[in-house]
Amino acid sequence: MKGLVFTGNRVVDLVDFPDPTPGEDDVILEIKASGMCGSDLHIYRTPGGGPAMAAALGVGAGSEPVIGGHEPCGVVVARGKAVTDRQARLGARVMQHHYHGCGGCPECVSGWTQMCKEPGKVVYGITGHGAHARYMRCPAHTLIAMPESMSFEVGAAVSCGTGTAYGALKRMRMEGGGALAVFGQGPVGLSATMLGKAMGMRVIAVDISDERLALATECGAAHVVNAA
Repeated sequence: MKGLVFTGNRVVDLVDFPDPTPGEDDVILEIKASGMCGSDLHIYRTPGGGPAMAAALGVGAGSEPVIGGHEPCGVVVARGKAVTDRQARLGARVMQHHYHGCGGCPECVSGWTQMCKEPGKVVYGITGHGAHARYMRCPAHTLIAMPESMSFEVGAAVSCGTGTAYGALKRMRMEGGGALAVFGQGPVGLSATMLGKAMGMRVIAVDISDERLALATECGAAHVVNAA
């Protein structure tokens, strides 16, 4: 199969890779949608690409090319011997959480695998092959089931950017009827605007782009402010 590799300095290579096979606890996803995140743009633009970004994040980096893409959404097409139907049935529509930690530290046990400090943490799309290819291998426990009503495109967005916005709003414990100012109307900011509106808040969207502010209005912002 072919996979997209961000080599840095605004260069993307299309590289040949062998089709992945599952380990005992792994699944193979046939990718149906794979988003481009702001983090991907950093890797795309940064001299040194993925390895440089991995070093900056403190997660280590190998010398081999790594397939980009950390907003995976697809269908389970193969699985390892230890994976049960309850974990991942063949044909299941899923999104994937793009971090794999040690599994035993307090952060991993509490569900915050991205905060794992143990050696060997995998960040898919940076230190492990991501979703900008036809297939992707990942541990079964990193999957999140999708409802049939959700499109793959929406699932890819929810797996990172929209989920990030929701997590922030949830931690703020905002209540309906309050006011919420969202600074920046990129993908995560627009998601926060849309979700804030859905939660019953009066959203004030702030950006320096009239185009982005127009999108914020479409997403439910009650007021927009151009801070340029």
